[in-house]
Amino acid sequence: MRVSSTALALVWCAAILAAAMPVWGQRTSKPGLLAGANAASVIQSVLSAPTLVDYEGTKIVTAVRGEQAETVTILESYKRFGKLRLEFLSPESTSGRLIVDDGASSWHYEPSLHVVIRGPSFVTTSTRTDAEAILKRYDARVLGSEQVIGRQTLVLELLPKTRRLTRRLWVDQATGVVLRTEERSQSGELLFSSFFSRISYSLNLPSALFRFHLPAGAKIFTFYLSGDPIQDLQELSRQAKFAVRAPGTLGGVYTFQSGTIARHGALMAVSLLYSDGVNIVSLYETPSSKMAFPALGTSLVMRSGRGRWLDLGYFRVVIWESGGISFAILGTLPAESLVAMAEELNAVKP
Repeated sequence: MRVSSTALALVWCAAILAAAMPVWGQRTSKPGLLAGANAASVIQSVLSAPTLVDYEGTKIVTAVRGEQAETVTILESYKRFGKLRLEFLSPESTSGRLIVDDGASSWHYEPSLHVVIRGPSFVTTSTRTDAEAILKRYDARVLGSEQVIGRQTLVLELLPKTRRLTRRLWVDQATGVVLRTEERSQSGELLFSSFFSRISYSLNLPSALFRFHLPAGAKIFTFYLSGDPIQDLQELSRQAKFAVRAPGTLGGVYTFQSGTIARHGALMAVSLLYSDGVNIVSLYETPSSKMAFPALGTSLVMRSGRGRWLDLGYFRVVIWESGGISFAILGTLPAESLVAMAEELNAVKP
């Protein structure tokens, strides 16, 4: 059976919910940074914050691709140990979109389709990451201190060993929460930015805020991962019944963590998790004979053939076909980074 392009697009949207969010650490020490903190201590404070701090704020996210830029406004609420709520406020094309993650499951409501996609939690609190692991992939330095929305921050620069782009984080000295992010190309061109226009810290966000209520008449698609994570690629290919492409690294800094079999009804795909220690990128693969190529998104010219580009405001996805396999790579990274990873995968022999 060949899954329709509409169903495929919905499954990839569900897949996005399992990807692209920061990797949270497990430390429980008191948050807070000294003015003279080094890069390692700033990074560790960022990793620790999600287990220590609750907040609610308005975030402005801008993605730049070529001469076009799209800005999305999101009401973001976070409760310690993996509860997240994202309400999309603008532009009109995204208004009403809602993502709720209670730490066990996630729900994504897409108002334009009146569809709810239920999947696994994508707020990862169990991954043990430390500053040392990140510093193996990045050259990091503290550039100084600046005020963001009236709060004192330390500006952390992360330069990947590949030198493809530069990431800067403005880290709240009191809490470790990242209040502003920028990613720029080698030439200094802005590719992606996000910042809180306001934020409130609270320890009393109600649990009801992180419960999803099904809109009347909405259709539900359930997406889930089956089985335990698999690190052995031969075993993953054996269970998937096709040769899985999984290089050890993507983009020079994202390393392979594990793979899992993902299912939506009759559709089976392999979900591959990559991490740079801060962010997650997910890669999905399935035989092209099992699904139709999607019509949603924007056409994308790639060296290996046709592709599609989707920007869902907070997340971005590149979908393409190569060597009889349909791929989707997902993350919060700039378009250029995801496309570069896609081209890198096309060069990998199965």
